[in-house]
Amino acid sequence: MDDVTTKCMQSFTPDPDFWIRNAVRTRARIEGERIYKSEMERHLEAGTMPANPTKQSLIQNYTIPEPEPAP
Repeated sequence: MDDVTTKCMQSFTPDPDFWIRNAVRTRARIEGERIYKSEMERHLEAGTMPANPTKQSLIQNYTIPEPEPAP
């Protein structure tokens, strides 16, 4: 982190462990929203919506794509 980012985080909380937990949870929530929307669209387009889907179940059943091999 640069000096400005560090200063901003220190004004928020002096606990670096809190920074990390907060950053991970926030990023995971953002990615969860992306996965959820993607899975909803995929199932709706394909007509494969599972019975009684929940946000959690759609995220849990999401298959993470294999990374493309480097050229």
